[in-house]
Amino acid sequence: MGLPRGFAIPLTPIRRLMTDMLRISKKLPLTAIERTMPLADVIAARQGAAVRPSWFAIFIKAYGAVSARRPELRQSYLTWPYERVYQHTCTVATLAVARQLGTEEGVLAYKIRSPEQLTLAEIDASIRYARTEPVEQVGDFRRSLRLARMPRLVRRLGWGLVLNVSGRLRQKHAGTFGITAVSALGSSSLSLLSPLTTTLTYGVFAPDGRVNVRMFFDHRVMDGVAPAAAMEELEAELRGPVRAELLASAPAARAA
Repeated sequence: MGLPRGFAIPLTPIRRLMTDMLRISKKLPLTAIERTMPLADVIAARQGAAVRPSWFAIFIKAYGAVSARRPELRQSYLTWPYERVYQHTCTVATLAVARQLGTEEGVLAYKIRSPEQLTLAEIDASIRYARTEPVEQVGDFRRSLRLARMPRLVRRLGWGLVLNVSGRLRQKHAGTFGITAVSALGSSSLSLLSPLTTTLTYGVFAPDGRVNVRMFFDHRVMDGVAPAAAMEELEAELRGPVRAELLASAPAARAA
């Protein structure tokens, strides 16, 4: 007796988005660099804060500051009508946000402009908004899902225009750097695909406060020395200005 026959399930908009993103990203020569950062002092400062910001907010603030100082982290490789490197005028963080769409959970991109100019509390409030507001009320999500519902040819033209033709549109609709992590679930991302020049991810914190931070970068835009220097600067930013902001938000510091 033969086996029961299965059936085809049409791709949902969220799966179309992921398929499109992976199709584009797999063409990029991404290289990874990793740095183990001792962040016990940052952890202690965060625990003493009146309102604890998420680690996403902390890393976004710190990496935004590093990107604002380092032009190579604000550059993108464009391919049409000719190959060139485009330098963006400001930093735009793109955060991968897991959301429920009906019975399906998917990942949507949410952008935070010039995070280095915002407080940790403001960045954290923006992230909470992206995580809790109805999906159709968040502009970034609504635009992404609208594109995902278009025919394949239209989607490909849209992605190509944003990522390869116009630096201004790329900055506005794709961002200048990405950040994602699954460490809250006890896991670490060992590899990833991204259409952005740099994407940051971090693992699970060890008992002594050390954490592995990994950057994936487009080798067409920069070589390994620049990302390594940026990671060193990121650690200094976390343990310096970001930690100072956390300490200043502690109840005792405010009372003084």
